[in-house]
Amino acid sequence: MRNIEIKAKVHNVEEICKKAEELSGGPCVIIKQDDVFYKVNDGRLKLRRFPDSSAVLVRYSRDDEGGPKLCNYDLLEFSADENKKAEELDNILQKCLGIRGRVIKERKLYLVGQTRIHIDNVQDLGNFMELEVVLEPEQTIEEGEAIAKELQNKLGVKNEDLLKGAYMDLLERL
Repeated sequence: MRNIEIKAKVHNVEEICKKAEELSGGPCVIIKQDDVFYKVNDGRLKLRRFPDSSAVLVRYSRDDEGGPKLCNYDLLEFSADENKKAEELDNILQKCLGIRGRVIKERKLYLVGQTRIHIDNVQDLGNFMELEVVLEPEQTIEEGEAIAKELQNKLGVKNEDLLKGAYMDLLERL
């Protein structure tokens, strides 16, 4: 699975949410997420838990650069009924790999075509915007980058606010 991502600092949450709602044609979905990152040699690995007891293991890799960037990822989903399996997996990964850290956030999700717009409030960090252009198998990276840049401009996100890396990286610098 592949997507093109852009992440940026947000200075005015109300303004960017209003623009995102206009672009999506409707209100956001609010999602609370609690991510545990594990220590790995390549890419990133996290177990994301949701309030309904469901979870998803996410392995991803992307370059840590500003602007649009390709992200390759794999998902392993656990329903709320499989919560015990997710807990067992978490225990095994903690024992084998160790914990790198934890990211807790409230995400406002807006959908615009094939793009997910996330307006995130990250505990201890503040407010951010993330675009994820989910690429179709036949789509080029350049096509995804063009979609991301167009939405970045429509949302009024400035290049100087673009971020490199993940929230986990920012938290480690605190």
